[in-house]
Amino acid sequence: MNNQKPPDAGSTKAVPCSGVAQDFLDDYTEKLIEMIENAEQVVQVNDIRTFLKSYKTSHTDTLNPVIRSQYQQCLTRCEQEVFDPATRREPFKRVISARIADLFPTSPEADKKGGSVSRRMLPGLFAALEKMVGGDFFSDGDRICTDLAEELKRRDQFFLWEDLYTSEQAQDAVDDLLMALVPHFSDPMKRVTWMVRIINADLASPKEYYFEGATFQDWVLDEDGMIEILRHLFRHLKHQMTIPELAKKVATKYGMPAAHALLALINELDHTENYTEV
Repeated sequence: MNNQKPPDAGSTKAVPCSGVAQDFLDDYTEKLIEMIENAEQVVQVNDIRTFLKSYKTSHTDTLNPVIRSQYQQCLTRCEQEVFDPATRREPFKRVISARIADLFPTSPEADKKGGSVSRRMLPGLFAALEKMVGGDFFSDGDRICTDLAEELKRRDQFFLWEDLYTSEQAQDAVDDLLMALVPHFSDPMKRVTWMVRIINADLASPKEYYFEGATFQDWVLDEDGMIEILRHLFRHLKHQMTIPELAKKVATKYGMPAAHALLALINELDHTENYTEV
């Protein structure tokens, strides 16, 4: 059985606060390189041990505030990432959003001309998807996500959003929705233009995503942005179509005509043909 996972379907669950260790390691590495470069003789192991001891002593006052700040950020992140079905509605939409999350601006200084897509487009995106495939896919997806959360909460006492992003069941539900979309893209660019119009008519208020910065207050989606969104949404299926065993499973589950239509759409979106024939 081929257990290869696509790069976007969910990576290994990220360890919260891993950035803390990375910050210290980066700083220490830079200082160590500087010490070696400026050394007047060959650096020995004892020289490195002495440097490390000095580094710990001299940077305590500087690093303690960093530790406190990073720790608080970790706590905040953990609180945000804990999934509570009682207070979180429509989890399936968040799983869908996770597929395009790396298109969202990461700071108020992000350049909207640099390929970022504002989160303001999410209400319109879901409206467009529902117009094409109906609401049952969303209600079924919410049920799958909530049932999975409850099951793992009973087992582990808590549940993180990351568990949904890496869940095969949740990802399959997203793929089911996307495969239902494929027939609506017989004329891809016409459909892209239609989706841009629907989404821009239903943009969220900039106040809802104020943290994206002033740059995105007057943002609107264009065709290039819509194509990039579709590429990200379909890249899990795209990955499967590059592996013969998984491509056959797609064809078996959805039918050969649907698999061929999927390939045609993927090729149209990114103008490549490096996929497995089924």
